[in-house]
Amino acid sequence: MGIFWRTEGWRRAVPQTLWRSYIASLAAPLLLAPAITGAGSRPPNGQATPYLLSQASTSQLATLLGLINTERQQIGAPALVLSPQLVTAAQGHAQDMAHSHRLSHSGSNGSSLQARIDATGYTWAAIGENVAMGQPNPAAVMEAWMNSPGHRQNILNPNFTELGLGYAEQAGEPYWVQVFGKPL
Repeated sequence: MGIFWRTEGWRRAVPQTLWRSYIASLAAPLLLAPAITGAGSRPPNGQATPYLLSQASTSQLATLLGLINTERQQIGAPALVLSPQLVTAAQGHAQDMAHSHRLSHSGSNGSSLQARIDATGYTWAAIGENVAMGQPNPAAVMEAWMNSPGHRQNILNPNFTELGLGYAEQAGEPYWVQVFGKPL
């Protein structure tokens, strides 16, 4: 879990406040599917790598988006909307963690959250990330994140307005990524 703010060209970690969200549950799958099915990232060799998700994965991420925005709504924070660029960063990192069999905020090539987001062309004022491994479904991963003060802080931060979600499995082990952003 990490949070960064861009201020006059410098990045610094800052404490976060709480926020709210809401999104219609029927709209979540419609919003999520186009953003994720074409998502990809640029690995060190510069080649674009497509990350195509199964219908089940897309459905899980749509459910996760609904759970996130329900938590935000309960505290009066605005709903997060999906950003294709943040989805690209999140899905790429989920795939990388699954491929390397490790849970980390750093990529297997040493990339940071900032580098992965900057590589998508997303111009940000604030970013944050939650990662998880092993939880079998969206409800379980949300419960784990909401029971962790730092992860909860990211989810409920009213300064974040956009979101990217990623999910990958390797040998039956699920990997989850949330990337939060506030554009400049």
